[in-house]
Formats: sequence, C-alpha cells, structure tokens
Amino acid sequence: MSLFENLQQLWPMPSRPRPITMIGAGGIVRDAHLPAYKKWNLPVAGIFDVDTGRAQALADKFLITRVHETFEQAMNGGTADVLDIAVPPQVLREVLEQVPPGSVALIQKPLGVNLAEARQMSALLKQRDVTAAVNFQLQFTPAMLAVSDAIARGLFGEITEVEVHLACATPWDDWPFMRTLEAVEIPLHSIHYLDWIRASFGQPEKVYAKSLPHPAFPELADARSSIILDYGDSIRCCLSLNHTHRWGTKNEQATIRVEGTKGAALVGVGYQLNFPDGAPETLQMIVKGGEWQDIELKGARIPDSFAGVMANLQRFASGEDDRLLTSIPDSVASMALVDACLKSNATGQAVKVEQQAHQ
Repeated sequence: MSLFENLQQLWPMPSRPRPITMIGAGGIVRDAHLPAYKKWNLPVAGIFDVDTGRAQALADKFLITRVHETFEQAMNGGTADVLDIAVPPQVLREVLEQVPPGSVALIQKPLGVNLAEARQMSALLKQRDVTAAVNFQLQFTPAMLAVSDAIARGLFGEITEVEVHLACATPWDDWPFMRTLEAVEIPLHSIHYLDWIRASFGQPEKVYAKSLPHPAFPELADARSSIILDYGDSIRCCLSLNHTHRWGTKNEQATIRVEGTKGAALVGVGYQLNFPDGAPETLQMIVKGGEWQDIELKGARIPDSFAGVMANLQRFASGEDDRLLTSIPDSVASMALVDACLKSNATGQAVKVEQQAHQ
C-alpha cells in the first residue's frame, strides 16, 4: 500500500445540510458556488443580486425557488438559514452591517479592502454573534488537502522549500470592479496562496513583495507579483506570479512545490492554464528512497473546494467539526500578511508581519 493512498482529499458534508441564500450572482457564483452546491446536494433556497435579471437567470439554471428583489427581503424572507455572501470587497462592510444577529455566513475573500477594514468587520461579526468563515477555498482543493495531510503526518519531514510559480494568462478584464482597486494581484489572487502558506507554516517574520502593472491591462493598478516570505533559516518561500503570459499554452506553467527533508509534493494548478477551458489538476509526491508517484485526485478545485469550505462552516456551526479552517481570526491573520506585502510593495522595503493580527 502506498504511503499516499489514504490521504484526505475531500471534506465531509454536513449530516443535515442547511439551506443557503446567495447574496450576489456574479461569475464566481455561476461558475463555482452553485455548481458545487448542486453536485454535493447542499440546498440553495434563495438568491439576491442588485441585478435581479442576473439572479433570475441563475435561479432558472440551478432551480432556485426564491429570487429576492431586495437585500432586506433576502435577509428576512425565510430562506436565510446560511448566507453565502459573494460581493466585491468595496461593498462587503455595508452588507455585513445588515446581516441578522446569530447568522451563519460564508464570506467571499478578501475580508474588506485592507487590514484595518478586516479588523472592523471582525469586531462587527463578533458583536452580532455571526458564525462566519471566509471563502479561502484553496485549502479545500483535493490536491491541497492531500498535501496538508501529508505534511501533518510528517511524510515530508521538516519542510524546507515552498514555491508558487505562475506563467499563465489570467483574464483580468472579466472582473470590471478591479479597475477601481488600489491593488489587485496580491489581495485578490495571491491571497489564496498566502492564506494556505500561513495556515500551514505560520506567519513569516518578514515579507518582500513587488507588484507591477502590465501594458495589456492599463486600467489595473497591477497584474503580476513577486513575493518572498522570510521564515528565517528554516523555509525558503517564494512566489513568482506572472498572469500576463501571452505566448500560447505550450509553455504555460502553474505549480505549487513543497519540499522537505524526507519527501516532496508538486501540485499542478491546472485551472490556471489554457483559459477558459483549464487543464487537469495534478499531484505528484515522493519520499526518500522512492520514486515520484502520480496521485489520482478525487475531484477538482472547481467545484469541489467550494463545497468543502461551505461544508466545514455548516459542520462547525452544528458541532460536527471542532475547527473552522478559514475562521474570521485566521482570515484577519491572512489579511495581515497581505497588508505586509502591500506595504512592502509601496515602500520597496522588507516589512515585518504582525504576529498577533487576529487579536
């Protein structure tokens, strides 16, 4: 039997799924949230969007019974057992201020536009007794769950290397709201990698980051980044994030590499390649004395990870899970790491990371 055969790849579903009300009907809801809930039998009872026609179109496609015409109706219309709030970060605070006390809510990342706003929303959610998680679904992809499980079991020994490498064509134009943001790549894309790295290895001591614009996207503040996370003399960690590769799919790359003293893993982040069709996600692992093995994945980031993060939230709210992986305190800590990266980009200097940002 392979050491890797029984690694966790999927998150268990709640034994009694609770009905979900969608707040927002944008592309990520259409392409990921609703397909995930349909596949994994997580019921969606209602949907609201400021564009009622867009909400109605998704309701028709996914057989959602209620289309709420106002936000107030969505909150008080009898379907808001669990909220899935998928709105741009600029309007998130306004939405959270109206969430009923005692609610259960999944919130699209990032938690606001900066660390200060994340802390304000954390306090607001605590005051209103809202059980909430942030949709850092990279933690729940089959490949990353398996890598995390292997690390936890000590299969790779002491971790020494973590690398994220992208050379792909990201369709930034698909998200017009990004044109108004002061920073794009780190708070809206790299935040996923930063969150997983922080959750796995803790906060780094310092960061150095540089985000750049690109001629292909003149209306965006930036479109690509280089990031170094300083873990002292233990882990060498770097992220090279080129979203503006325009030379065909042959030499596109999207990988996450983890190496240790006893073994290693290489994740092929297929959904970043060959847009919009994507490529298969892959996972390879090796331990000392062995050969690289291809690990058969039991699902994909889209849609399965989106069901996983919702399942963890519902199971935590009902007492089936004892830990909420993407809790608000954890998410504020990830925002602190993002904040340090943005400060480094602005100053051109390495920046210390707040170690108690969630408090």
